[in-house]
Amino acid sequence: MSHVAIVTDSVSCLPQEIKAEYEIELVPLKIHNRGKTYSDIIDIAPHQVYSLLRADEILTTSAPSPGTFLEIFHRLATKAREILCLTVASTYSATFSSMQSAIDTAKKQLPKLRIELVDCYTGSAAQALIVLTAARAAKLGDNLNQIISKVNQVIPKAEITVALDTLKYLERGGRAPKVGAWATSLLKLKPVVINRMGHAHFLGMVRSRAQGIERMIRAMREKIGSNRVSAIIVHSELETEAKELERRLHSEFNCNETYVTEVTAVVAVHLGPGAIGIAFLPS
Repeated sequence: MSHVAIVTDSVSCLPQEIKAEYEIELVPLKIHNRGKTYSDIIDIAPHQVYSLLRADEILTTSAPSPGTFLEIFHRLATKAREILCLTVASTYSATFSSMQSAIDTAKKQLPKLRIELVDCYTGSAAQALIVLTAARAAKLGDNLNQIISKVNQVIPKAEITVALDTLKYLERGGRAPKVGAWATSLLKLKPVVINRMGHAHFLGMVRSRAQGIERMIRAMREKIGSNRVSAIIVHSELETEAKELERRLHSEFNCNETYVTEVTAVVAVHLGPGAIGIAFLPS
């Protein structure tokens, strides 16, 4: 029996190789369109989201229900003595509150199972790097308190910057910095956005994706310097550019490890096609 099980949500865009190696439980968020509901990862893929967005379909997202989490807790109780849940920032999604509700119920139904919940204050691949930190500590045999301590140390250090093709989708979901998608569209500018403890802020406005990548790399260099770093490159329909960016990170930074992954469908709803980002965590 494993000592500590790690649970996170699909906003993390967790690379498949990380999920598989550490047996991380990935809980899908929901996507809604024209009265239909889809489970992220299971029922709908990113390319389907891009097609719907280009057709001007309105897509919305929602957190998994407390019942979904409760079912997972009951299943994991047969394999683990403790569970650590790591969620997307509570400012971006109701996932945190839904999981908290499930945990409150689980305490009554599974009194011998300890479950702890941590808000990552970020999302996408930065969340994945935090989850990876927890999973590695669990695999090394750390107890739950030790794992939570390591997680709390890396949360303020894990950063993600994203160069978007448009601000339209992020604003539609209520998660954009307050400038207005109309302004970026009118001026034909591409926003570069950074997460700071659960809030999106503009890092800059650029004329091209290439300039956006340069802006992200500059921000990373300012933060990392010569220190070792782990990084995940995320993209929406930009696999070639993402792999090229990975090669560049290896040539310009002291990388422990890098991964390239496409955003999950639920994240694609808010970023839209043509986005690329760098999540990084200094050692």
